[in-house]
Amino acid sequence: MKRHPGLHALSQHHHFALTQALLMRRAAQAPAAKRATAVRQAAEKFLHFWEKTGRQHFREEEEVLLPAYARHKRLDQHAAIPRLLADHAQIRSQIEDLAAELEDSSPRPDALANRVAGLAQALHDHVRFEENEVFPQIEKVLGDAALVALGLRLTRLHPKHSCEI
Repeated sequence: MKRHPGLHALSQHHHFALTQALLMRRAAQAPAAKRATAVRQAAEKFLHFWEKTGRQHFREEEEVLLPAYARHKRLDQHAAIPRLLADHAQIRSQIEDLAAELEDSSPRPDALANRVAGLAQALHDHVRFEENEVFPQIEKVLGDAALVALGLRLTRLHPKHSCEI
């Protein structure tokens, strides 16, 4: 889908998040003999990604994107916005649970694999939701000038390719 350049930074983050979700899903589906190691590595890599850029991405959407949108439309008049915020809270919760499980000296491999698979699915579904429903609506409402200004604010917040691992 062609995205307005003002939203490219967020869409690029989404690409990297989908890559992480795929890696976690594959790890959770690895052969039993390799699953525990694959899941732990994927979970650790994801948590590194989250600390490096994922957390900041959520904040950019909540503190930059949504206020820009709110200047043009009441957020409670767009049914997708409460879901976006609820997804963010749920994903944060899943990430906290994953981190706590990894800190456990003897995490149960099956439980960890299930947690990783669940987080991967939630992340995938959330990114697709934003790209397919939220961003197109924001593009329609904001218009070119506001999207350009938004893009400038977003690119100033982080260097290009800062979310790659």
